[in-house]
Amino acid sequence: MKLFSETRFNVDVLKVEVLVNMAYVEGVGDEVCSTKKEPQDLFKAQAETTKLPFIFLSAGVSSELFQQILYFAKESSSTFNGVLCGGATWKEGVTSFAQNGQEAAEEWLQTIEKEHIQKLNEVLKETATALVL
Repeated sequence: MKLFSETRFNVDVLKVEVLVNMAYVEGVGDEVCSTKKEPQDLFKAQAETTKLPFIFLSAGVSSELFQQILYFAKESSSTFNGVLCGGATWKEGVTSFAQNGQEAAEEWLQTIEKEHIQKLNEVLKETATALVL
C-alpha cells in the first residue's frame, strides 16, 4: 500500500485484501491459530501506511464472515472506506441459476442476495470511514 500510495502512480483508491485469514482468529472462527492482537495490530498498521482511501475485497469469504471482518477491522482502528464484493458474493446465485434456471436465480437475487447487500450496507454505515471531498 505504501508504494502504490506514492504520487507517481496517480492512484485514487487502493483495493486491498484483508491481511489475515480471519476464519482462524480467536473469537471469529472455530479453529483458532491466532489471538486477536496480531490481526488487530496488522489492521491498524495497514491503515497508517497510506493517506489514500482504501477498500477491502471480499476475498471469497461468506457474507457473514465478511461482515465480521469489517467489524473487526473497525475495532482494530482500520480506516477503510468501503468494500468491493466479488464472486463470493454472487456464487450462490450462480449455483441457483445452474441448478434451477434463470427464474430461480432472479428470485435469489431479489430475496436472499438483496438481504445480504442490505445487511452489508448497514455494516458499512457502522464500520467504514466516510470520505470528505
